[in-house]
Amino acid sequence: MFSILGAPLDSSGSDRGEARAPDALRRAGLAERLGALDLGDVAPGITDSTRDPASGVIGFDELREASLALADAIARALHQGDRPLVLGGDCCLLLGVFGGLRRVGGATGLWFVDGHADFYDADSSPSGEAADMELAMLTGHGPPGLVDLVGAPPLVPPERVMILGHRRAEHDQDAAEELGYVPAAIERIDAPSIEEQKPGEVGRDCESRLAASGPAWLHLDLDVLDGEALPALTYPQPGGLSWDGFIELVRPLAASPALVGISVADFEPDRDPHGVHAERVVEALVQAIAAGAPAATR
Repeated sequence: MFSILGAPLDSSGSDRGEARAPDALRRAGLAERLGALDLGDVAPGITDSTRDPASGVIGFDELREASLALADAIARALHQGDRPLVLGGDCCLLLGVFGGLRRVGGATGLWFVDGHADFYDADSSPSGEAADMELAMLTGHGPPGLVDLVGAPPLVPPERVMILGHRRAEHDQDAAEELGYVPAAIERIDAPSIEEQKPGEVGRDCESRLAASGPAWLHLDLDVLDGEALPALTYPQPGGLSWDGFIELVRPLAASPALVGISVADFEPDRDPHGVHAERVVEALVQAIAAGAPAATR
């Protein structure tokens, strides 16, 4: 059984919408559809929109506080035998997730299903948002206090990360720039290639190869979807996955015996006043992950 943990983090500190995503997905029935235990929100929000001059990160102190709180909640859930399902907020939640995983045990791999590589650093990030750079931080590139949140970096070995679903570099100048920072040790497959190669087959192949080296976490940034499929995003863009492609890709990853937990990020309920897109997100998550949910352990 999944245990839902809300992490309503908006790393812009500007209250632009993602922080309301956990409640929007709850109202759309996610916990009931999955038969999940909802443990409520477990991390304080980020309200400081100032870019810290030392680290280059917006809301540095609040981000660190929230990440440590989420790490505590992840560690508690895992010690109790639960499988966490973290609802963001934006992708900066992964700092807390992997802080909690580090507290519980050894290295955990990452299926990073995202429309962006999130590999800027404090100098190159155009925004200063931690959600621009959390994968770089997780793999050991970032400011003290975050990169070493609960111990020596990296929180995730680069060779145990797969980036799945980013925009194709030759079609997007920003994607090309960001991908240029990604080390060769991190495998990546862009969204058009996933659709062309059959998403289910890509998912099965990625599951078997990463799971062979130990436990893994599944992160789902919903901006991996094409902006026409899901416009209720902070950064909707063309060139992403279809709904069917998303579900087929995620299903074998979510069913993996190596799976430790799942996080979902970047839904923007302010762009969904009638809840139509929230319902579509919930339906897709149920189709993609319900078959992989284990029986309750409590």
